[in-house]
Amino acid sequence: MKLMKAFNNAFGFTPTESKVVLFLLAMFVLGLAVKTFMPDRGAARFDYRESDSVFARRSAEPVVRAGAVAGPESARGPFGGRQKKVPPAVDINSATKEEFTALPGIGGALAERIVLYREENGPFRSLEELMNVKGIGRKKYDQLVPYCRLGK
Repeated sequence: MKLMKAFNNAFGFTPTESKVVLFLLAMFVLGLAVKTFMPDRGAARFDYRESDSVFARRSAEPVVRAGAVAGPESARGPFGGRQKKVPPAVDINSATKEEFTALPGIGGALAERIVLYREENGPFRSLEELMNVKGIGRKKYDQLVPYCRLGK
């Protein structure tokens, strides 16, 4: 007990704190002894070559975003679902509702609003005019621009 009091006085610990410190020190020494003196027991090593080849194969595949397919054929999405085919570019002055719904982020209601806007205001004079349609803000516009063109 005199040793514990001397330890507490030397380091300024309370009796509880000194017990915790001694316990942690004992566990550290025990862990060090186990690691040093216990045999390795042939721990199984994981062979990463197969998973590396799968990663390399998947990395070489084209990136598909927001329902768009890189090629003309349909493909599986990142979660296994079918994705819509997207035409290279849609003429916003002559596209039908069905052609608009093929674009990423455009549903039936928004496609209908685009067609109605075009019928009420005449042909689009610029792609930026799409942002006048309710439901198309800057973010949606930036998503659509690669798939739209201005014709006629």
